[in-house]
Amino acid sequence: MLGPRLSNIQLLGVLASFVIGLGSDSSDAQDAPRDDGRNTVLMHYMPWYETPDVRGKWGPHWTGWQKQHDPSTTDKFGLPDIWSHYHPLIGPYDSADPDAVECQLQQMKLAGVDGVIADWYGIIDHYDYLPNHVATQVLFEQAGEVGMTFSVCFEDRTVQELVKAGKADEDNLGATLAKTFEWTHENWFTHAHYQRYKGRPLVLNFGPIFIKDPGPWREGFASLPERPAFFALHHLWRDVGADGGFTWVHTDAFYDEEGRDRGDDEIARRFAGLYERVSGDPEQVITSAVPGFHDVYTNSYSYLAHRGGETLKRHLRAAMASESPVVQLVTWNDYGEGTIIEPTHEFGYLFLEILQDTLRAEGGDLAFTHEDLRLPGRLYRARKSGAAASSTLDRIASMLNRGDTSSARRALDRISE
Repeated sequence: MLGPRLSNIQLLGVLASFVIGLGSDSSDAQDAPRDDGRNTVLMHYMPWYETPDVRGKWGPHWTGWQKQHDPSTTDKFGLPDIWSHYHPLIGPYDSADPDAVECQLQQMKLAGVDGVIADWYGIIDHYDYLPNHVATQVLFEQAGEVGMTFSVCFEDRTVQELVKAGKADEDNLGATLAKTFEWTHENWFTHAHYQRYKGRPLVLNFGPIFIKDPGPWREGFASLPERPAFFALHHLWRDVGADGGFTWVHTDAFYDEEGRDRGDDEIARRFAGLYERVSGDPEQVITSAVPGFHDVYTNSYSYLAHRGGETLKRHLRAAMASESPVVQLVTWNDYGEGTIIEPTHEFGYLFLEILQDTLRAEGGDLAFTHEDLRLPGRLYRARKSGAAASSTLDRIASMLNRGDTSSARRALDRISE
């Protein structure tokens, strides 16, 4: 764990050093598929938010790239002015804040989610890649504490920017990938809570966007003791010799050309056809489920209505009904694109409740309730308000991490009396 809680000065120290070593091994690593036969459910997570309290400034994913918004002020609804149609229920947070990350992971766990997939830009200092890497390290540490798995989705478009800046050699892209994945092997792959797929560490690539030749990917993995289970986007994975492909946001499965709802049966049929097009072998497919899509971009992408949770219900049913061992939830917190499962002022806990109900119906031992989902937020608020000694709050966190929600609720009730 990173505890005691990181101060701003300590965070700067992590920024300077990159690495926090734990010294673990993968002998008891968590694998997919699950032993009980249910799909492994992983949450795609964006670690790119920054706040003045933690890192001295508002990051562009809250303010917009032209600083069109000021989160320190409020909009006409009395909510922070952020670059999104939606607002986190815990307020704008820093992705390197262990309190916020603890809360988020506990909420996921109580909903039945198995692990997180960090959207990751690598280890080289350029643009906001290093701050994102630091926040990803916090996510890695906290996932181990909460009892969830961790894996990464590498953005290879970042390598294109490194080439432009003279920090990577376009004629030797394999060397950049090798440096990157040697680091991940040493610091993440060998840990027991790193997510594995059929015995190998799971790595996704959101692309390939830039490195479209399979050669550099082979070189990047060649020096590792074991090649990762490597998945790229559903229509691009074969181009780079990956092990399979993952789906993302597919609005055409929900609406016809005139924008009319296709209906449950047709939606299910279209998703089944999509998975078959990715591969006839379900073990080469990671399916996705999304709550909706409503972005803030000037050149907006296709809109997908949230429909009071029906979009997530339909998409999740189709994903879980497939024989694919892994379902990826898209996403926990992409506020720019509006694919947010995290509790928000606009939707409350609706999407987590849908997840919890759906995963409970799939079997297993998920005994938590909708009310339990509120407990991590109560703990987060207690941490931020200083409502109790940190040792008391750490004990409550341990209760939630091991699933003892009854004891955690009683302890939180005593604090609020």
